[in-house]
Amino acid sequence: MSTRNVIVVGGTGDIGRAVTDKLRAEGLRVVCAANDVATETSDTLKVDVTREDSVRALFDKAAALGPLSVLVNCAGVGVFTPLHETSLEDWQRTLDVNLTGTFLCAREAFRRMKSHGGGRIIHIGSVSDHLTLPMNGAYAATKHGVRGLTGVLNAEGHTFGIRATLLSLGAVYTSFWKSRPEFSPADMLSVEDVAQCVWETSIKPLNVRVDEVRLVPPRGVL
Repeated sequence: MSTRNVIVVGGTGDIGRAVTDKLRAEGLRVVCAANDVATETSDTLKVDVTREDSVRALFDKAAALGPLSVLVNCAGVGVFTPLHETSLEDWQRTLDVNLTGTFLCAREAFRRMKSHGGGRIIHIGSVSDHLTLPMNGAYAATKHGVRGLTGVLNAEGHTFGIRATLLSLGAVYTSFWKSRPEFSPADMLSVEDVAQCVWETSIKPLNVRVDEVRLVPPRGVL
């Protein structure tokens, strides 16, 4: 397998960090990008996914590794309140990060992959992108949007060798759950489960499309 160059956006979060570590351990060259990066290095870069100029700068800097093979979009925020109690500020912030940020990164990756024979774009989704769950109004709206975006990327990218995958996840045991002892890690996916799936998708040849993977724990959603 030739070396693949990867950008993991949201790479300092629980899932993003596990994905970054797994891909690096398997020999892929990975740029970890996130908004909370304090000191940039050649493979750890700061990005604000809500800003077009910041996203473009990230991809320009990452180009030093070589042509982009894989983009993994892990950046995301969640506001879990009843819809009638959701503020416009929370709604807008969720859309800005989860949907607009995903669009900006996918668009930039597409433009670059198109010029050198293709690549893979992997979006971290949620069961909220196909199931109706209470207190998920803003979050579900963005994840349904990412589902649509993934399909359009495949429709527009097939002649350029660009393949998009939606990785739709059930509950994953991250720091979000650690303050809630009523939920057991045994009933959830681990971040390593997710990282394994991302790696397996990343290394598939481009003659194979993986439109969607639904990864859920044994009980289903949770």
